[in-house]
Amino acid sequence: MTEERGTTPDRRRFLGSALMWTGLAAGYGLGAAHFLRYLLPLGTKVRYRELFAGALDSLAPGQSRTVKTPSGDSFVMARTPDGVRVLSDICPHLGCRVHFDRTRNQFVCPCHDGIFDAEGRAVSGPPAEAGQDLTRLETVIRGTSIFVLVKEA
Repeated sequence: MTEERGTTPDRRRFLGSALMWTGLAAGYGLGAAHFLRYLLPLGTKVRYRELFAGALDSLAPGQSRTVKTPSGDSFVMARTPDGVRVLSDICPHLGCRVHFDRTRNQFVCPCHDGIFDAEGRAVSGPPAEAGQDLTRLETVIRGTSIFVLVKEA
């Protein structure tokens, strides 16, 4: 009795085919997963940290100061009658630096005379026409220290 070799698959050929198809499926599956991750990136959680901005006593009412972050960004910290306001010092219209005018209790952009109120809302000028307000940063006051929440790099 002789067995025909072509009619029954032998173990070695079966294992070779099974391993080949498993490797191909795993390889293409991982490739597809990376491609989908590239197309649809997972939302990375934005982390914030507290940055010491100064002492509350060193900022008199009506006074302002520009503070720089370690990443090179800067913001304007102003002491208003209501408390402390920390806003981006970059005008959303053209990117000029704004400053706090203590006599008018407003932030002023010197480029096109854009005026922002103490809350950072555009009052007049091109930013008001475009509805562009200053970006406000969250502050935390602990005792006599002012901390600003900034994004971690």
